[in-house]
Amino acid sequence: ASRTPLQELEGTITPSGLHFERHHNGVPDIDPARHQLMIHGLVKRPLVFTMEALSRYPMESRIAFIECAGNSGALNAPKAAPLGMAAIHGLLGCEEWTGVKLSALLDEAGVDPSARWIVAEGGDSCAMSRSIPLSKAMDDTLVCLYQNGERVRPSNGYPLRLLVPGFEGNMNVKWLRRLELTTGP
Repeated sequence: ASRTPLQELEGTITPSGLHFERHHNGVPDIDPARHQLMIHGLVKRPLVFTMEALSRYPMESRIAFIECAGNSGALNAPKAAPLGMAAIHGLLGCEEWTGVKLSALLDEAGVDPSARWIVAEGGDSCAMSRSIPLSKAMDDTLVCLYQNGERVRPSNGYPLRLLVPGFEGNMNVKWLRRLELTTGP
């Protein structure tokens, strides 16, 4: 993990290279020419998207904070530790994220009426996965290819990252490779 040096920033946008990092088994080395996003489960047409195919979809940009659920955890200690702002609050960043609306991809796949959840899985070695309510996925969730106008950085999910605004950081699955629609979380 690394932390955003909040005390050094001016303005709202966190530069991409200063966005905090948190990963469970290192940063995977993913070849974007071979990486794919699969949508399956409770859909009419299971789909697989290449990066090239996704880059042809209309994209939206959204400025959003991503905050790790463990941010400010040092404040829960029985005795305050002599730590600076970044050490305590640095698992937080605000960037401009650009990508394809997840709802557009799900509409193309044809969501089964019984679907209520999506399980999003990352391409890291622990296959990090999180359950997201379908209603949120259809609202403002993006499949991001860009962070502050450049490709998402490897430590932040290259080549694809989910952006689930307002949800804790680990719900914004990095190195996104699979979305399965299900009836439950």
